[in-house]
Amino acid sequence: MKYFYIILKLSIVYVAILLVSCSKNIYRKEKKLPQVAVVGMLHFVSKNNTINQNFTDVKDIRRQQEIKDIVQSLKVYNPTKIAVERPYKSENELNNNYRNYLNGSYKLTAEETDQIAFRLAKELNHKRLFLVHSPVQYAFDSAVVFAKKNGQSYLIDSITKNAKQLAKEYDQIAEKKTIKEAIYYLNTHKAIDKNHYSYILLSQIGNKQNKIGAEAVGDWYKSNIKIFENIRQLIDSNSERVLVIYGQGHLKILNQLIKDTPELELIMINKYLK
Repeated sequence: MKYFYIILKLSIVYVAILLVSCSKNIYRKEKKLPQVAVVGMLHFVSKNNTINQNFTDVKDIRRQQEIKDIVQSLKVYNPTKIAVERPYKSENELNNNYRNYLNGSYKLTAEETDQIAFRLAKELNHKRLFLVHSPVQYAFDSAVVFAKKNGQSYLIDSITKNAKQLAKEYDQIAEKKTIKEAIYYLNTHKAIDKNHYSYILLSQIGNKQNKIGAEAVGDWYKSNIKIFENIRQLIDSNSERVLVIYGQGHLKILNQLIKDTPELELIMINKYLK
């Protein structure tokens, strides 16, 4: 009988804990959180990448229609703010060109900010766009030199091979199918993890005395945290739906930071690119 009461008490405690846990989860689901979605890109105008894709032609009639289709898909997400990475150096420059585009005095370049962000913002009657870029400063070139001098060239070869595979897969989809399908691929977990793997390889360059690769990747993370903070500061209310257009290599870290922030809800953009 004694053991029966002990088991009964433990059961009551367990049920109470379970109910409290469930109520917290229900509350979190019911509580409206600001949403953030990031579109990972291989830049239409490739610059400063370890490996560049071959496909960059977005201005012929067929590709222009495909971009318009991307814009319509992203419009369903209905972002309240659109944030971009490149190629503009200031929000003044960015929004001057956007305003000129609205009044018909600016011709869109091949950059994804112009091709996608400007068009989408116009469709949604946005008055402005937001620049969330933060300079990326990490000693990749120095790590390469160290690797070649210290018998670790195989790591550089692996990084290059991995990057080429990602670019090749993107090229094949873009050439044989559509730009939207190629961007959808870039935003799959498989492609995100593949790009991030290069940084794991980079972190292995070095020795006990000089962790040059790990330090470089640490600086890469620092840059991404600054980018995330720029994104987070755009949030003004729980009804925000921020869309960020950024280089695909940043996705692993940015998505993780958004997901791990209790005050934000991460939206996987492929939900809208199907």
